[in-house]
Amino acid sequence: MAAPKHTLSKLLAAALTLALGSLLAGCGGGGGGSASGPTIDPAQLKGRWVTAAGVAPATTAVVVPDANGAANAWLLAQDASRLVKLVVRSDSSANGKTYALGQGNATGQAVTGQVTTALAASPKTIAFTGLNTGTLTQSDALSTPAVQANVAGNWSATSGGNAQTTQWSLTAAGGLTGSSTTGCTYVGSVAALAGTAAYGVGFSESCADGSKTTFSGIGTLNAAKSGLTVVVTSADESRGAAVFLAK
Repeated sequence: MAAPKHTLSKLLAAALTLALGSLLAGCGGGGGGSASGPTIDPAQLKGRWVTAAGVAPATTAVVVPDANGAANAWLLAQDASRLVKLVVRSDSSANGKTYALGQGNATGQAVTGQVTTALAASPKTIAFTGLNTGTLTQSDALSTPAVQANVAGNWSATSGGNAQTTQWSLTAAGGLTGSSTTGCTYVGSVAALAGTAAYGVGFSESCADGSKTTFSGIGTLNAAKSGLTVVVTSADESRGAAVFLAK
């Protein structure tokens, strides 16, 4: 191979320093068990959650219920250092993978822990053991349903001092096609999630070196609907990536 492979997770890791002000703005599961805790309803954790002032790195979490009675929690450090995907279950277990984004194609490392909640408090708070994020406070319940038409159009993300570009075109029905200047193409969908201010994202990445990877995750819009933040993992959860797209 004449040049290093620039797959999505490597290309987009370089882009993480861009548009961090829209981090998870406007915004399926793994296995393994940990010691059980209090019974909870994972659906009640839906929302955007933020770390307290002074916590480093500052982290934003988006929690979205799934169809199996669990919830997927996506935690993204605002210094672009880490992405965590957890599956939260009714026994309070919270298990998944953590990804060192600055290392490009770094392999995800297993995380096993629990979630503690204070949902009767005002504001509501949650905390995950083993992540060093402290207590997170709910900043948005994500209760306003996402609108499919709001993501239609042409989106792009740049990295490497604007030397590398990823472009996506989203149809009104949610179809996704795209390409990058590193020789990869993308085909998939971005679909509004029912009853939630977030989008389900799924696509295949095919690169010039013959590699093909399937990714899935979520996307959220900023308030101006001009920025789309996407966090995804590969089908085997060995790789994680985040991308900040702008119209």
